[in-house]
Amino acid sequence: MKNYFEFVKAEAGHFNKTMALMTVVAGIANGLAVATAIHAAGKLKPGSLHFREFLLFTSLMALFWYCKRYSMNESTRLVEEVVRIIRHRILAKLRSTDLLGMEGIDKGIFYSSLAMDANTISASTTLAVNAISSAIMLVFIIIYIGVMSFKALLISVGIVGFMVLLYLRNEKEIASALQKSASCENSFMDNLGGLLNGFKELKMNRRKYEDFSQEELSKVIDGSTEQRIKAGLKLNVTILLSQSFLLISIGCILFILPQLDKSEIPIIPKLIAFLIFTAGPISDFAIAIPAMSRAEAAINNIRTLEELIDQGQSRNELICDQQEIVELDWNKIILKDVFFQFPQKENGRPFSIGPMHLEFHKGEITFIVGGNGSGKSTFLKVLASLYPLSSGHILLDETEITPYNKASYRNIFSVIFTDYHLFKRLIGIDEPDSELVSTLLSQMELIDKTSIEDGVITNRDLSTGQKKRLSLITSVLENKQVIIFDEWAADQDPVFRKYFYNVLLPELKAKGKTIIAVTHDDNYFYASDRIYKMEYGSCVKYDHEE
Repeated sequence: MKNYFEFVKAEAGHFNKTMALMTVVAGIANGLAVATAIHAAGKLKPGSLHFREFLLFTSLMALFWYCKRYSMNESTRLVEEVVRIIRHRILAKLRSTDLLGMEGIDKGIFYSSLAMDANTISASTTLAVNAISSAIMLVFIIIYIGVMSFKALLISVGIVGFMVLLYLRNEKEIASALQKSASCENSFMDNLGGLLNGFKELKMNRRKYEDFSQEELSKVIDGSTEQRIKAGLKLNVTILLSQSFLLISIGCILFILPQLDKSEIPIIPKLIAFLIFTAGPISDFAIAIPAMSRAEAAINNIRTLEELIDQGQSRNELICDQQEIVELDWNKIILKDVFFQFPQKENGRPFSIGPMHLEFHKGEITFIVGGNGSGKSTFLKVLASLYPLSSGHILLDETEITPYNKASYRNIFSVIFTDYHLFKRLIGIDEPDSELVSTLLSQMELIDKTSIEDGVITNRDLSTGQKKRLSLITSVLENKQVIIFDEWAADQDPVFRKYFYNVLLPELKAKGKTIIAVTHDDNYFYASDRIYKMEYGSCVKYDHEE
């Protein structure tokens, strides 16, 4: 629980002292109300009302209600604010994370940390406040027992100390098991995404489906279950210890205290009555302990995600994100001795492209050709400055692209990658021309399939080819100077493929757009102004007659 409160305090940047005070007062008021009730019970006589005790009891209950409600409400606001801060901070860090860093993080940890773990922390708040308030009440009751009998106090403190030692012994093993379970959950979320995205492919091949189910799903689920059971068994011991406190305490007071001091036998009923009232606080602990253990595991998972993001942070990307977007005037993009290499892996030689010297002229159509695995998609990410150069320079005419103008350079591009994502609305496009939208939907033969209303795409449940045509519409609506197509025509039927090369590309060129397209369609090479060929990471001019 200590880590939980340190985490909340660090994230919130402050600690609400009034909330802490109210929590303490609520515990004391509850304890005093119990003491008042037991004291009044000892003075009861038929037909009599102890108005003073009644007034004190109701006043203490009102104080308890007010303070407890205040502390619970404020703690809820505080922790929800912490969750908000964490989500905003982590998502903001992604702006200064380069694509390589992002690609190196399994997506499952994002889902589990920002959704499941955040909710776990949020749900544990009320339980934590209850546990603290109950702890204050428990301490008060034990002190009150000490006022009545020093020997009973020693017995109670001894039992509490024994319980605490056993709890601390279990805590490390519980935390370790829950952390391993969280790691399995991250893998499960990532693999679940693979199942949902690749369902068609898996459905077509039973052996593939069974292999994926066994290796990527079942083993991960079983591993998580094993760790959760291990943690649960330890938690059960801790819960049983807390719940046994009442019986153990009553047994010691009832059977051991008289042997130590016979003169204290008359007060044993009162001592037992006080101990019975500890059942509530102990129950709060029993509920809070597993919740707080899971919350601390969630905190560790969030910290792991943030550490992974921090490792992918780039000073250049941070500088880039801080710069204003300005319109760039240029005639050609020059890649001068550009070389890029993926980071070194444990085994094998990392893939690289270049060095290369290429030019892309404004208003021209350039095709990039080459076999699968030759580096075409990697090249496009380098060209668009999504991947940082290992060496070399990218220039707009004579101006080199640096972190200080990279954002403006990226802004000249609209890119449709092979693994593009079609958003549910037109992101970054203000009030598109409705007439242009209708024309484009008609050209793309989508007018009866979907529409764009108030910037929202009404239907995205389309075939792969239709989705790509819709992505072309959104790209045109962005009105960028350079449009990159990464094998866009590969999923189109022959008729539309011909329309793309013979009509759409010339129309875009006529509007002054610069087109860079990765293609395998050698029958349409005539539609380009120049062609570059990728082969084993190298890129050279391609002869049309080759």
